[in-house]
Amino acid sequence: MPRKPRRTAQDLLIGRRLRDRRKFLKQSLQELSAQVGVSYQQVQKYESGQDRIPASILFSISKALNISPNYFFTRTLEDEVREAYPDITKEALSEAMAFLYWFQRIEDKPLRDQLRAMLAHLGGPSGATGSGQGSNKTPK
Repeated sequence: MPRKPRRTAQDLLIGRRLRDRRKFLKQSLQELSAQVGVSYQQVQKYESGQDRIPASILFSISKALNISPNYFFTRTLEDEVREAYPDITKEALSEAMAFLYWFQRIEDKPLRDQLRAMLAHLGGPSGATGSGQGSNKTPK
């Protein structure tokens, strides 16, 4: 009998995206499984990355979740932040994303620079970016 392939980081990422999208739409495992034609236990295995999702099922899941199949394979800003800051909490990530949304709407560049300098100052010595004026560097 052939060995079951090991789950990869990509399997885990696809599973996490599946779970996040399902929860965002407030769908239960049972609702999604009925739309896709697999058991809710199987959806759980897909979400945990325990089982790989066959292409035909992934296509059905994409339709049920009203997204493109590319959604599962494209890196997002959230992925980049999680990679750069592995200890970030869900709450902090959510707050940071909201902050970015509002920050980018500030059209006054000097005001954005002042806000950036203030945040660097409030973050303490490890968050300081030299003089704090006009630097685009962020602590890592």
